[in-house]
Amino acid sequence: MKAMKENIYCAHWEGPYEWDSYREHQVTEHVLYAIYGSHHLYGRDVLLYIGKTSSGIKSRMREHDRWVADEYDTMKVRFASVGIFIDWDDWNDGERYPKASPPIVNAIEALLIYAHQPAYNSQSLSSFPTARGFRILNTGRLGHLLPEVSYLYYEL
Repeated sequence: MKAMKENIYCAHWEGPYEWDSYREHQVTEHVLYAIYGSHHLYGRDVLLYIGKTSSGIKSRMREHDRWVADEYDTMKVRFASVGIFIDWDDWNDGERYPKASPPIVNAIEALLIYAHQPAYNSQSLSSFPTARGFRILNTGRLGHLLPEVSYLYYEL
């Protein structure tokens, strides 16, 4: 069997920021976000949702304002920029990557959702095949995200 070549990307996470103040920290390079809060079954400060900002970070985050306002505990968000993994020296440099292209962001979001199964993500689970050939290294302030996920871990 021929080995699959992987495209290795780094998602550099920043935060956490409280929901009421996240607007101060948004930049156009942020293409992914993770929302944390309380869940009646899973507890406090758990990963609830992973999303992408294809419609622009400000408009995408506003779409969540309605349901976040109904949550009973403080909600927090982390933002990530995404870039090609170059080498281990690049691992902790802390700089944001330039805005990644939509197909790359779509694949990374699909893989992260499939790997972590956040409580409020359900529709995006079917997007997993778009992540074929991807490996993600989560760096920075990654919260409860796995440090590394690969399509190959979950391939059926």
